Amino acid sequence: MTTVKKSDKQVGGLDTLFLKVEHPRRLMTVTSIWTFKQRLDQKQVYKVLEKLCEEYPRFAKTPAHEGFFRPATWVEPVGWKFQDNIVTHTLEEPTRQALQKYCAEQVVTPFDYTKPLWELHAISGLEDDRYAFFWKAHHALADGEGFIRSLLSTTSLGATLKKLEEQSIVSHRRKKEKPTTKNDTSKPESIWQKLPTCISAVMGFIWLILYKIYVYSVVTIHDLYCIMLCVLPVTRKDLYYKGLQSHEKEMAWSDDVSIKDIKTVREAFGGTLNDVMLLVITRCLKSYLESIGKRNDNYISFIIPVSLREPSDWSFQNVVSGSWGFFSMKDLDTRHLLKQVQTEMLAIKNSYGPRMLYETWQWFFSHAPGLSPSMSVYNHVCDIPHGVFTNVPGPTVPIQFAGEEIQEYRTFPPQSGKGSIGMALISYSGKVSVGAITDVHRDYPQVANGVCSRFAEEFQLILDEAKMEISKKNANLNLREKKDK
Repeated sequence: MTTVKKSDKQVGGLDTLFLKVEHPRRLMTVTSIWTFKQRLDQKQVYKVLEKLCEEYPRFAKTPAHEGFFRPATWVEPVGWKFQDNIVTHTLEEPTRQALQKYCAEQVVTPFDYTKPLWELHAISGLEDDRYAFFWKAHHALADGEGFIRSLLSTTSLGATLKKLEEQSIVSHRRKKEKPTTKNDTSKPESIWQKLPTCISAVMGFIWLILYKIYVYSVVTIHDLYCIMLCVLPVTRKDLYYKGLQSHEKEMAWSDDVSIKDIKTVREAFGGTLNDVMLLVITRCLKSYLESIGKRNDNYISFIIPVSLREPSDWSFQNVVSGSWGFFSMKDLDTRHLLKQVQTEMLAIKNSYGPRMLYETWQWFFSHAPGLSPSMSVYNHVCDIPHGVFTNVPGPTVPIQFAGEEIQEYRTFPPQSGKGSIGMALISYSGKVSVGAITDVHRDYPQVANGVCSRFAEEFQLILDEAKMEISKKNANLNLREKKDK
């Protein structure tokens, strides 16, 4: 007998929020594009989709029967079969632009709530007879990690993911146990270790206190500023326009950059992969806005999703929150801009705000979904940031779906508000790219393409700068070694 999880019976609080916050011009739709060298075998695809619906029941259900004080439940539609959610399409032209246009049109098409809230578009007519799958699902089903887990389980990574799931439970248990410390005699003795124990302990304690004060001050300033933006009737200037939000959307993605090259930048300037990519994207947006003569804001603000999952949590539901990050569009050099990005990310990672927001919405919409705020409140909050930025880590090696290797793997988050940009950083098979969804509006022509087309070029400039910094460091080290001799 199969045990049905509570998350597969009742729509969770955060799941309900994603249903409440959307309107016809800003759908909460998560999308992904996979490309293949050739057409896939239909029987193999059907077999995989049947397994997907069995292992993740939300793919076979739709939310219904919501009451004022009762959340909706996941209900199986009468007479539904997964083939009903498959759409076939042939492009009129075998170009990237034609594929992007078709996918953008599907992003603004609402779901039919008499069927489960997902679709698979099988697209032919690409260049060199290639084939594409366009996945489309409502954010109410799950967060990014949940979708990654579910879709990748249908690929050749399925067995590996099962092992990782089992290992994560074991490793999480081990973390709760007190680690046994071992003396590492292979490391050279540092100046810190040469100090008397009492002095090094006091200095270490003072350093820890000062660092904590710094972190809490950064978090406090950041969180107070976010609260102030929600309360005050202020809005951003860049990417915003008057009137109703455009119903027409634009979708684009960048050329790839190598993860090895990103490591080179990190070696020269520090920071995480996320920090470096936020630096590049900030400069791309700055360059685009200045090219059309419309940059007014000094900071670009992104909603940064924050996963609240335990290492052992592989559930298919929304266990995510988020915070705003503010990244400088002033004329800062690479090193100073990266430090500014790191400070913002430090505030987001150490803030209790995302956890408090998650717990609040989870409880509120699980007990009184009928007391949801008006759409004007949602619109005000959603229109504050310039967009959403999420990191979607993909497989490090090429994988297969229904017996065919996935050539390109791209994912896109929904937009946050009017004029905003929904942007995702995607890594796959040792390469990284960005994808974006934006409104189509005459005031900001081709935003998505304008940002994505600059990505590889902007990164190359930073990479060249990083290589120069590393060569300088190596030259200085060589000179010191010669002097010592």
